[in-house]
Amino acid sequence: MKTWIALAAVALFATAPAFAADSPPAMSAEQQAMMEKMTKAATPGPQHEQMKKWAGEWNAKVKFQMDPSQPWQESQSTSTITLLMDGRYCQEVVSGQMMGAPFNGMGITGYDNVLGKYVSTWIDNMGTGVMTSQGTADASGKVITFVGTSSDPVTGKPAKVRMVSTIADDDHHTLDMYSVPPGGKKEMKTMTIEYTRK
Repeated sequence: MKTWIALAAVALFATAPAFAADSPPAMSAEQQAMMEKMTKAATPGPQHEQMKKWAGEWNAKVKFQMDPSQPWQESQSTSTITLLMDGRYCQEVVSGQMMGAPFNGMGITGYDNVLGKYVSTWIDNMGTGVMTSQGTADASGKVITFVGTSSDPVTGKPAKVRMVSTIADDDHHTLDMYSVPPGGKKEMKTMTIEYTRK
């Protein structure tokens, strides 16, 4: 038995240099610089800390107007916001009513350290396209203006949408949406969503 243990020990020491040879080579200065940039890009920052405050259950009062000659319509919805990827993104799932029909939507928002902008996608059961947008915050970090593109079913072309998210406090925020209505030429407010934490 002792002989086998001794032989195993000799074999282990004999193969140690081979294991060392298999270890990854030292990075060059250029590779090290690239690794530092990648690490910086992947590390959550103050904007991600702000997004953590959005997580939770929300009641939402929705006002929308597709035709400026018609009165505003109102509906109620609920929103659940959860954090993804260790706080790098947040996912919003919405359920409610719109124009007398069930409404369901989902969005993912993050802050891209490389672009230096908020990035967002949105899908819902009122269409089959994906709206994508990018946003920048004001100096206070409490007002974020997004500019997005969605598919316009009337024209069959991409249409621009502007959204302004205003954070009053940790329990209240508002999203105002602006777009050019069908047949219109000027941007108008088409939706306001007032969020109140449950």
